[in-house]
Amino acid sequence: MAEEPEEPKKELEEPKKEPSKTTLTGKELIILIIFAPVVFTWLFLAARIVMSATTSQNVLENIEPLLTALAILTVPVSLGLSKLFEGVGDKEDKDK
Repeated sequence: MAEEPEEPKKELEEPKKEPSKTTLTGKELIILIIFAPVVFTWLFLAARIVMSATTSQNVLENIEPLLTALAILTVPVSLGLSKLFEGVGDKEDKDK
């Protein structure tokens, strides 16, 4: 019996992906560097308050100062995030 030559398998070509065009300006990078530790501290404090309040009745009874500290940190966190995302909306509007 004669062997038939094998046909080369056709590989599926993946569609070419365009490289990401996300860029950060110097201003956005500085804002990110400054506010990243503030955001992480805020998240850590919020998680710590919730975990402590769920496990300790004493913490739950005296939670007001902890929530005040969290509220004070909320102001710079929200301002920093709004500044960081402010440029994103402007860029999207210009592209349209």
